[in-house]
Amino acid sequence: MSAAEAKAAAVPESVLRKRKREEQWAADKKEKALADRKKALESRKIIFARAKQYAEE
Repeated sequence: MSAAEAKAAAVPESVLRKRKREEQWAADKKEKALADRKKALESRKIIFARAKQYAEE
């Protein structure tokens, strides 16, 4: 058995599950942040357009 295999076998399954779960949470958080940023950008455009229209009246 090589040293790499011995190291891999030493990690408990619960730790591996925790790592996988945390990676999934991080990916979900990143995706949500991108969606929120996009939504905020659209909202700012709408707010600015309404303010401009109001100023023209």
